[in-house]
Amino acid sequence: MTVEAILLGSACLLWGAFLGLFYFGGLWMTLKTTLGKPRPEYRLAASLIVRLAVALAGFWLVMRMELSLFFFTLAGFFLVRIVLTRVLGRGNGGRYHAAYP
Repeated sequence: MTVEAILLGSACLLWGAFLGLFYFGGLWMTLKTTLGKPRPEYRLAASLIVRLAVALAGFWLVMRMELSLFFFTLAGFFLVRIVLTRVLGRGNGGRYHAAYP
């Protein structure tokens, strides 16, 4: 494995982390600001479209380079999901997900 391959893999991992932060952070911000507002479906739909467009475009750019780099990007994307779930999801009595009645 060459130094260039390691640097490119690390860059794709960071790119995936950025995409994950945008996607899941945007979801968190949308839910925090939308709950309790009248007719939230428009804001939720607009947020979904923007977040998906940015994430898919980011993955597409990486896949144009090389397919194996896609997996580094995907790993960074879901690593951010795990971290944000642990950090932001602790407001529920120590649980990470919503409790059902």
